[in-house]
Amino acid sequence: MRAHHFLKALLCLVFIMTSTAAHALEVKQIRFGAHPGKVRMVLDISDVTDYRAFVLSSPYRMVIDLPTFHWAAGRVQKPKLAMISDIRQGKLVPGISRIVFDLEQPITIQSAFLLPKQGNKENRIVIDYKITTPQKFNATKSIIHGTLKVEDYKNKTAAAENTAVPRPPANTARPLYPSREKPLIIIDPGHGGQDPGALGHSRIYEKNVVLALAKQLRKRLLASGKYRVLLTRERDVFVRLKNRVKFARKHGGDLFISLHADSIHKPSVHGTSVYTLSKKASDAQTAKLAEKENQADLIGGVGLSVEDEQVAFILGDFLMNDTMNQSKFFANKLVSKLKAHKIYTLQNPHRYAGFAVLKAPDIPSILIEAGFMSNKKEATLLNQNAHRQKMAAAIHAGIDSYFNYVYQNEQH
Repeated sequence: MRAHHFLKALLCLVFIMTSTAAHALEVKQIRFGAHPGKVRMVLDISDVTDYRAFVLSSPYRMVIDLPTFHWAAGRVQKPKLAMISDIRQGKLVPGISRIVFDLEQPITIQSAFLLPKQGNKENRIVIDYKITTPQKFNATKSIIHGTLKVEDYKNKTAAAENTAVPRPPANTARPLYPSREKPLIIIDPGHGGQDPGALGHSRIYEKNVVLALAKQLRKRLLASGKYRVLLTRERDVFVRLKNRVKFARKHGGDLFISLHADSIHKPSVHGTSVYTLSKKASDAQTAKLAEKENQADLIGGVGLSVEDEQVAFILGDFLMNDTMNQSKFFANKLVSKLKAHKIYTLQNPHRYAGFAVLKAPDIPSILIEAGFMSNKKEATLLNQNAHRQKMAAAIHAGIDSYFNYVYQNEQH
């Protein structure tokens, strides 16, 4: 029955996409060129349209928002002169899509303009930019170039959907930014039940340490009055990785935080670290960690090849790119707060790899390794209430910092 309902939903979604494809804006090509004192980026597009361009910090990014488009640009060449390390694109809100350019250095947008089609030349959006100092970047980052107003397109999209074909199933494409309702934080204490996780000295189990930390963090967040909080497990039970993700999506979480405490063959290694999702691991140690964490379901007799069909389908949505970007931003905020609260961290504490538990396509997600159970001193600290309170305070501060920024910028 579930497969039948999913097939109906998929056919509905395909119908919606194909019925509008003929009229959709198309991004055909993106190219870069060197000019005296500036870099010029040109987007070839199928129609004259509204757009907006601006920059964001932490990390440095340039953003272009357009009405919902079809991406036909393929893999964009990124010459060194462009100062761009990565390009992603996906849905922002209904009716609006976003292209994000990760920047290697701070830049300032000098000008942005649209050129209608002329002869053999396509309709083009032209953006001139140049490298700048962090101070000048911060002074100009509030400037928005272009004429696009998000609310106009959101209203048009809502009206069209109400008078046209049925909507796709709920929860397949949530907005990039949370609503003004209290954000829902999903806290995921790792392992549990027959899966004890890492074992420290004096039989200190990872599963117990992270559950205690999760409950202390929940208590702090609820006491602040700013958040709603749910735990993926409240007691010592085994929960499949897939079900942790499903739990977060079922309840419409705005942020997903998975808590762990690692173990390594070098007992001298200690420190907290924060991980986000990526197809490629940041380093060999993180790759091994992700492989180990992803094998948790095998303890419960479940192979990793078993995937929820709807989640697997949605993972193909470009929305995942925006979610991953938000996750990275939150991770950087959290690392800053960990250091401010005197929590010792690993060198390069923000790392990334293919963690299965972080694959919710529509919820910014991070995994925190609170410390190393293989380090006697750190395992003892993690087993102490005072240290967990300190850790919870730092995570709470990171969450506050993330949502303060989101709420200040969600209208831009």
